[in-house]
Amino acid sequence: MTVAARLGQVLAGWKGYAVVALAASALASGAAWTAQGWRYAAQLAELRNAHAQERADQAQATVAAVEAVRNEERRRMAALEIARADAKKQAAAAAADAANARSERDRLHVRANALARAAVSRDPAAAVGSPAGATAADLLAYMLGRVSDRAAELAAFADRTRLAGLTCERTYDAITGNPGKLSE
Repeated sequence: MTVAARLGQVLAGWKGYAVVALAASALASGAAWTAQGWRYAAQLAELRNAHAQERADQAQATVAAVEAVRNEERRRMAALEIARADAKKQAAAAAADAANARSERDRLHVRANALARAAVSRDPAAAVGSPAGATAADLLAYMLGRVSDRAAELAAFADRTRLAGLTCERTYDAITGNPGKLSE
């Protein structure tokens, strides 16, 4: 008997149906496995696309946030420069006022010395060489000089501290975005 004839006898009957059923189930399983592979590949591609889109969105958001921070820093630096320029202008004005006050003080010194000399020349008891008269006139001129010198020092200190305080407030308001509350 030949091999084909023998195989035909073996496959005849219920054994044949079992072999065909087994072959059909193997074929169906392979087809199902392939279809699931295709579905999985499609889902994986979809997830990768979604992830890529999410990363692109995050990159855009990061760029926008960095640009916003840079713009804020530029605004703050511009506000600082404006405050610095204003402070320089005010310092120049204060220096001019101080120079005017010094010239006025010098005029007062000259006038006080002239008055002291006039008082000594009018009063015979306070004649030149009289220790009491000369001391009083000199003491008046000396005290006036000391008072005006100290007043000039205090005024200069007050001007510097006021200017520093106003500049600090303006700078803080400009940096924090608060509108300026100062009228000067």
